[in-house]
Amino acid sequence: KIQTNAIPDDNSFYEPGADRLLFGRGGVDDAEDVEVIWHEYGHAVQDAQVPGFGRSLRAGSIGEGFGDYLAVTMSQGNSPDTVKTPLACVMDWDATSYTDTTPHCLRRTDGDKVFPDDLAGEVHDDGEIWSRALWDINLALGREHANTAIIEAQFSFTPTIGFPAAAQLTVDTTQ
Repeated sequence: KIQTNAIPDDNSFYEPGADRLLFGRGGVDDAEDVEVIWHEYGHAVQDAQVPGFGRSLRAGSIGEGFGDYLAVTMSQGNSPDTVKTPLACVMDWDATSYTDTTPHCLRRTDGDKVFPDDLAGEVHDDGEIWSRALWDINLALGREHANTAIIEAQFSFTPTIGFPAAAQLTVDTTQ
């Protein structure tokens, strides 16, 4: 199920119990940015693969990183990579309502955060560590092979998986 204009805030989320994507209308309506839709759909994918996925801070961070990565890789198939709208920039249309710089990015998948040095204890911030790792796989293997390996690996995740175990499962699946 999908519910647009579900809340007045500039926020969107996946509701596992109802298997529903809810999109806020604050700022730019979130349902107008396809990368917001793909990001939230990423949570639904992981919950379908591993019911209850994201029950720890680290697994929640992996979920946010995967959502960002999915948004970017889905755009990769039909969007140019430009200075104004780089592929690694997540949810740039939505971010226009609260950023003054160009490019307008909610987050990026090509940042320089690494595990464990840059852990901040917040799922979106820590998710940038995971999305960077997935983006590196994408650049090394190509979109199709990377996405196949990444999504296949997630079937072996647990609801509370951490970064090292998720990384090892992803490498093992890729090999």
